[in-house]
Amino acid sequence: MTIYQKLNELDMDIEQYEEQDLSHFEKKQWEKRVRKKVKKQKPSQVKKYMGVAAAMLIATGISLSTGIVSIANMPFVGETIEKYLNQNESLDFSSYKTAIGQTAENEKGKLTLNEVMIDGGRLLISSTYEPADGIDFHHKMHPMPKVKMNGKDLTSSTGGQSVELNNSMFTVYNEVQLKEIPMGEKIQFHIEYDRLDLELKMNQPWVFDIEVPTEKLAADSKTITLDQNIQLENKRSIKLEKMIVTPISTVLYYDWPGEENHIAFKIVSQSGKEILPGTVSVTPEESYNRFSAIDLESEKFYVVPFEHSENPGADNPGRIPELSVPIN
Repeated sequence: MTIYQKLNELDMDIEQYEEQDLSHFEKKQWEKRVRKKVKKQKPSQVKKYMGVAAAMLIATGISLSTGIVSIANMPFVGETIEKYLNQNESLDFSSYKTAIGQTAENEKGKLTLNEVMIDGGRLLISSTYEPADGIDFHHKMHPMPKVKMNGKDLTSSTGGQSVELNNSMFTVYNEVQLKEIPMGEKIQFHIEYDRLDLELKMNQPWVFDIEVPTEKLAADSKTITLDQNIQLENKRSIKLEKMIVTPISTVLYYDWPGEENHIAFKIVSQSGKEILPGTVSVTPEESYNRFSAIDLESEKFYVVPFEHSENPGADNPGRIPELSVPIN
């Protein structure tokens, strides 16, 4: 039996799905697909492939009647969180992610919260945005959420990135730095988007209330207390506080007493491999370097300071000491 016969004889109960009208773009896409398939066939084959096309539409939750096209309420899923973390590597963090699939809609369009993931002091979010008619959205616009964790605002910073999927759909990524994440527990998050971009305020925000488990990540992560001071030539010192090692990333937290960003750290393995930080953040409240994940069981690793300054002439910290701080 061919796949087409199976589809034609398929019996599905689609009453459980709430139907919604297709967007103008989706209607055009389906029209092109069906017309393209039909035009390629001889006249005697048209009826056969029209039947196949109808069966395929039914199997995917789409119905056609009296000129109205509607689709089951199954939101399009955009790019994954793994793509945000590294476009060039094939990563799979499925066991640490939480699928959401909730959609909120207002005058700016629809936002579907696809999936979220906790990792070493941050909440990662992947969403799909479908602009409303008349909304001119592009990849340089970044909706930024306000996030409450267990009812408290513990956000230290928020970043965003928008990726165009087609002319009416975008993946929106957000990375929210959070303090005091209670690892090993289920965490309640209140996520609210009230601006499409910095100056585009919404009349009605997109709001999501979700629960995220962290038991699996907590079991596979390790917090290493370093508690070590590094003395600089100018008599200042930097205190290495702790390192959080997860299957997703490695974060070094430290106290930097200056306002200029001169010092950063790299991780060096016993075999000589150097891992430079992907993110360097220096603030009076919290300074950290974020690296790719390391395998503490494979070999020894060390933290090594190096100069990382955008303005070397100002507030020079002096010679960086030659120092290796063991991690494991």
